[in-house]
Amino acid sequence: LYLSTNSGSSWSEVQPAGDANKYWYTSAMSDDGSVIIAGATNGRLYLSTDSGTNWSEVKPAGNANKTWRTSSMSDDGSVILAGVSGGRLYLSTDSGANWSEVQPAGDADKNWRVSAMSDDGSVILAGVNGGRLYLSTKSGSSWSEVKPAGNANKAWYTSAMSSDGSVIIAGVYNGR
Repeated sequence: LYLSTNSGSSWSEVQPAGDANKYWYTSAMSDDGSVIIAGATNGRLYLSTDSGTNWSEVKPAGNANKTWRTSSMSDDGSVILAGVSGGRLYLSTDSGANWSEVQPAGDADKNWRVSAMSDDGSVILAGVNGGRLYLSTKSGSSWSEVKPAGNANKAWYTSAMSSDGSVIIAGVYNGR
């Protein structure tokens, strides 16, 4: 992982514990850069609460390697969502100290690929590769399936959300 604290003029390597050669797939950061979450493929989820100086391994999915594919964070870093490919969605409402599994409808294990979050963490979007989009307007406590492209499963690959959660965009691989 590489971190810049001066708008990209210079970069430094930051290394969570363990093997230096990780396949980083997802990361999210609070507005002020103090809280950072990063997830590796076939690895762990790592959290920094001091702008990347120190890192701790967080284990929302137990003590096992997972393929972390998506993460999003509220502007203050208090609400964090992380998703596993072929697994579950996990939510923290206390800056990563504690985690709970949040489960939209249907099969428990999904290939989570995209997520987006409003600044206050009240609106959360999560999408499945080869599946559906799910939306929570209650900070992850309940979810509904949204169907922007009808009833078909899609390969969701990108998403973004406005600060208040009122404007959402999601895109699919080899699609619209």
